[in-house]
Formats: sequence, C-alpha cells, structure tokens
Amino acid sequence: MPYVFTPLRPADAATIAGWHYPGRYALYDQARWRLQLAAAAQPLFARLGTAAYSVATDAAPRDLIGLFTFTQRGTDCEIGLALRPDLTGHGQGLAFVEAGMQFARARFAPTTFSLLVAAFNQRAITVYERAGFRKVRRRLRFTNHGPSLHWEMRRPA
Repeated sequence: MPYVFTPLRPADAATIAGWHYPGRYALYDQARWRLQLAAAAQPLFARLGTAAYSVATDAAPRDLIGLFTFTQRGTDCEIGLALRPDLTGHGQGLAFVEAGMQFARARFAPTTFSLLVAAFNQRAITVYERAGFRKVRRRLRFTNHGPSLHWEMRRPA
C-alpha cells in the first residue's frame, strides 16, 4: 500500500493527539501541545535536525493512518512512529516501518537508523526485528505516564 508523507500540519497534529491507545499502550498517546508545537515550528525543528510527517495512504489521502518523526544525529536517523490505534495488531506494522525508512533514506541519506520502543511492547519489537533492527541497550525514558524502560534498537540504513 503506497503511503503519502506530508509535513505535519496543525490540523493533523490535533487529529493525532486525539488518538488513544488501550491499557499500558497509553504510554504512546501523543501530547497535544507537543504535536501542535512540532507542526507550528517545522522550520525551526528542521534546522535542529528533526522533521515530523503525518502519513496517509494514496487511496485515502485525507484519512491519517500514522505519524513519523525523523531526527538526524550525524549519520544516524532516529525514527519515531505512531500507527493509528485501530490499525495496530493487524499486520500492517512492517510495511509502515519499511515505508518510513524508505522515505528517510531518500530525504536524509542516513547510514543507520535507530529507535526507542517500550520494553514491554513485544508486538512492536517483533515488527522492528523483522525490519532488521537489533536491540542495543535498555534505557530509561520519561514519558507522559512517568519513567519507562525502553529498548534502543539500531540497523544499517
């Protein structure tokens, strides 16, 4: 399924901030203020090496299915992503992750990709491993729901 990446707009940020993940996955709920800031300050964030994109399919370009953030640190590109909650667990994750990496390769030309994933989120870890990521180390990350153990994962671009 072809994906359409669009620089994050305030309206998209408001939509994505309304997504809520069930149970302990609520850790991934997006803070509205943070998304609105990312959308409003795209030029500033771009100068700092971070870009945020809303994602839709070309079949339904107004129907958001996800979010990607890309942060360049030297030749590494750290990706952050969110798939709309009702689409998780239905076998779409690998294609979504691969589309994000393909977009980042063309846009940022990294030599490696990295990401952080909650240590309890075996479903996402499995997807990332299928996409070629490997666990590097565990890190404590502060989230909207307090501190949480995360895996840092990496792969060659």
